[in-house]
Order: sequence, then structure tokens, then C-alpha cells
Amino acid sequence: MAVTAAVLIGSLNLFSKNLLEAGFTPLDVSICREGVTAAVFFVILLLTDRSAFRIRLRDLWIFVLFALFNVLSNFFLFNAQDLIPLGTAAVLELTNPYFIMIFAFFLFGDKVTKRKLLAAVIEFLGCIFIIGVLEDPGSISVMGVIFGLLSGVTLAAFTLGSRCVEKLNYSENTTMFYFFFLSSVLLVPFADFGHLSGILSDNVDLWAYMLMMGVLGTLIPNYLVIIAVRRMDPAVLTMIITSSIVLSTVYGVVFFGDKLDLMIIIGIVMVLVALVILDPPRLVLEWWDRKFGKSSDDEG
Repeated sequence: MAVTAAVLIGSLNLFSKNLLEAGFTPLDVSICREGVTAAVFFVILLLTDRSAFRIRLRDLWIFVLFALFNVLSNFFLFNAQDLIPLGTAAVLELTNPYFIMIFAFFLFGDKVTKRKLLAAVIEFLGCIFIIGVLEDPGSISVMGVIFGLLSGVTLAAFTLGSRCVEKLNYSENTTMFYFFFLSSVLLVPFADFGHLSGILSDNVDLWAYMLMMGVLGTLIPNYLVIIAVRRMDPAVLTMIITSSIVLSTVYGVVFFGDKLDLMIIIGIVMVLVALVILDPPRLVLEWWDRKFGKSSDDEG
């Protein structure tokens, strides 16, 4: 499920890039993404699982809180992109696996293992190579860095939302619907619907891009993530999802003619190595055991 989600999330840029080129702002894309996801899932649940709409009013604030984390993650990322280079902002957002490890340690007692830390460091460095921050670091704004790190913190908090809500005995359907419905509601005050309708009326194809972005790039992968995070280590899950940057890069090369240089290739290899470290072949596993000794949580 995690790998499938990563493949689909990697395709998100195929749709969002067309919307941005048509005149959408990043906030417009975010609003449409959340809104389309919630609307499509609402129709699906209306036909298949109406019980998913039931929640206890005393628990509503919890769903609002995690929806707010989702909105804040986008807000901080957009502000970071205004102050520092896009690549730097993206790398700072990709610090979220580290925050997930910290949060999961205190909230759920998950162990921070040597293997997880090694994989996280290698994958993070690989992302830096792929995005090209080392080639063009640009001017660094302290506030930009703070916003970038906050986007990683809030994204980590949102990712853990499903596992927290599970303890209240809510299904994946309920969790998914209310996270995205409430996220879209929170974004409504910032929407410029006149601007959006003007662009959409001039290009009918954009409706198809919005639908595919909402279903293929958001609804299905996020549903898989919500299921998977209840069944596996959230830090490992996030590192697998982060590997979607590799697929996004490949899609860009194939469909948009983006460059593929040595730095990007090195970064892709590093990300793949990190994934192998998370779930290594037996020979690597035996070497790790001899070098560092076994651990009780399948680290070695």
C-alpha cells in the first residue's frame, strides 16, 4: 500500500503542473485538491458506506485539529517558497520523517532505531541531490527556513492523525472523509472563486486535470496511507512515501523534458539505497547483525 501510494503521489505533478501553467496559484491548486478529494469521496461513501459520516460531536475538534495541520502544512510551505528557493523549501518539508520518529516515540512508544536513522539521513541527502539545492543554494532567509521546517512538522502531525483517530474507533472511511472535508472548509475563506471560475471557463481540459489530481494524486494514495499507517511504523511509511520524489522526477523527464543529470541520478540511487536499508535482503541483514547486533524490533 505504501509503495502504491508513493507511485500515485509521484504523479501529482503531472496534473498540478498543468494547472499552474494555466494560471492557478499554489493556493488555488491546494483548494481544488482538497475540495475535489472530499467531494468525490463523499459521493463514494454516499453509495457504499453512509455510516462513515457519523462522528461523535465531542470528537469533532480532533478531526478539525488534524485538518488544520494539513492546511498549515500547505500554508507554511507556500510562505517558505516565497522567501527561499523552491528546492530548499521542498527539502525542508522533507524533514517530516524525522519529526514523525520523534512524535511516534513520545505518542506511541515506537523505537528510534539505527537503521531507521541511517535510512532517513541517506534518503534526505538523496532528496537534496535530486532537487539540486547544492548546485543553487540561493540566498537563505531565516524566516523562510523556519516556515520550511514548520511545514515538515505540521505534515508529520497530519500523517499521524489516522493513527491517533484509530484509538477513538473510527474507520478509515470516516478518517479520510473528515480530514479532507474539513481541510477544504478551512481553505474556503482564502479562495478566490471568481479567479478560478474565469480560468476554468476558458479551458475545459482543466476540469479533467483537477479530477485526476483529486482522485489519482490524492484520494487513492491518501486512503492507502491512512490504512497503512495503522499497520506499520509511521516513520518507515513516511520514508517510503518520500521516495515519490524519484517517481515525480522520472515523470518530469518523460512527460515534460526535464533534465536528468549526474546529481539527480546520484540522488535517485541514494533514495533507493535508503529503501533497501529499511527492508534489506538477507545478506545485508546478516552483515548488519554481525556489525551492530540484533534488536528486538526487527531493526537487525
